[in-house]
Amino acid sequence: MKTRTIIIITTLILGGCHFLLSLIVAYIPIGSVAVVLLQPVLWLRSLWPGDIPSSSDFVLLAINSLFWGVALSPLFYTLIILKDRASESKSIEEDA
Repeated sequence: MKTRTIIIITTLILGGCHFLLSLIVAYIPIGSVAVVLLQPVLWLRSLWPGDIPSSSDFVLLAINSLFWGVALSPLFYTLIILKDRASESKSIEEDA
């Protein structure tokens, strides 16, 4: 697979997992976990001049989860590549 495809798939998977966790945490507040998972949406809501309609909360939560997926997928992809390279170098040393 191409690198771009892998990163996009990883982004969607991580974003989806984050979205499910955020839904749970948003409706059943769990203290500091909620604050971490719901950033930067909590920050954006604090900047909003009036009350945000409840229908837009769902959209903001989805955008927030997509943001977290985009932020974390290159990290996961880099870790996977480093692990693969380490295992390849070990197998080359063992063959020699």
